[in-house]
Amino acid sequence: MSWTAEIVINNTTPYKCPFKIKKGQIFENKKMGTGLQNVAAIRDYFFEIPANTKKAVSIEVLCINQHLRPPSGQLNLTNLQVTGNFLSQNELWELMNNNIDGI
Repeated sequence: MSWTAEIVINNTTPYKCPFKIKKGQIFENKKMGTGLQNVAAIRDYFFEIPANTKKAVSIEVLCINQHLRPPSGQLNLTNLQVTGNFLSQNELWELMNNNIDGI
């Protein structure tokens, strides 16, 4: 089962700005220690943000922590990415359980 994460991108420049979220980009729960899932983008996303604009975008994500509760609440963008190949929730969990090098 996939989920949807919404993030807000704020372009404060006077120019339109391309923005990319790569497949596997990890988003963490804003409140740490809650027992809620962290998630990863299911595919690459490309956006163009107009000059001086704040835009909300929706990202389809999968859960990365198999034994935690479903994701809820606000998410933070991290500097982590799942680099292994996955196409489904079960493949992502298998990757996370068997190969720590997938991050």
